[in-house]
Amino acid sequence: MWRQANPTNAAFSPDASPFFHLSRLTGLYHLRMDAHLKPIGMDVPRWRVLNILSERDYATISTIADLAVIRVPTMTKLIYRMEAEDLVSTQVSARDGRVTEVSLTEKGRAAVEQVRAKAGLIFERAFHDVEDAEIDAFMKTLRKIYDNIY
Repeated sequence: MWRQANPTNAAFSPDASPFFHLSRLTGLYHLRMDAHLKPIGMDVPRWRVLNILSERDYATISTIADLAVIRVPTMTKLIYRMEAEDLVSTQVSARDGRVTEVSLTEKGRAAVEQVRAKAGLIFERAFHDVEDAEIDAFMKTLRKIYDNIY
């Protein structure tokens, strides 16, 4: 079966490809999240930024882009749109004037709570019949594959 997962194999089948299924899963997750987030004026890219910043006092735009796996120019545009919406604030780094640091505003912290509530609904639906051990194994495998590609 796993030979069929390798695109260089003549027996390749997308249905055997973990990446095909990860792409489908990610796409479906984004569709569901967007449907839940749109009524509160949010979307998945904003959720990524809010989520990343909720774990730290500040982060550079390039760090946020790296963690969100988004190109720096795209992230920069998103950050400045979010700043205009008063979700984040930016400042030039005191250590390096070429670097922009980003932090959550009070409105951004409130948005984190709103978005987490919506994301929780989708998480519960997705994992309602999945055992903790299965989630742990899945997370371990995902991290390993990510590290292999990175």
